[in-house]
Amino acid sequence: MEQNVQKLIDWLEAQKQATLVITKQELDDLDTVHFTLESVDYRNAEDVIDEYLDSALILRGSGNTLNADGELVPLPQPSYEIAVSGLKLNAVAEDKAELKTDRAVYSIALS
Repeated sequence: MEQNVQKLIDWLEAQKQATLVITKQELDDLDTVHFTLESVDYRNAEDVIDEYLDSALILRGSGNTLNADGELVPLPQPSYEIAVSGLKLNAVAEDKAELKTDRAVYSIALS
């Protein structure tokens, strides 16, 4: 497992039971999720039969996302995935992590 991925896992593990605000910028789309983290899993793409699934961190817990009207709507599943292909950690502090992947730019902060 890549060093940046392990460093992010370690940071997330330290945030268990906390509510995180995850912002994800992908192309012209900005998503904001409020997520209560229970556990973190790593999915290795080499262990998956479905060729469309990349290596990813799977955050387990519960959360809500802001819809276009500014209302919090529950996530459809009790998880949130961050694909880690090309992961670069821009900054990691006690209360915030900023990262970039091949797909998106993320900011994860304690609520």
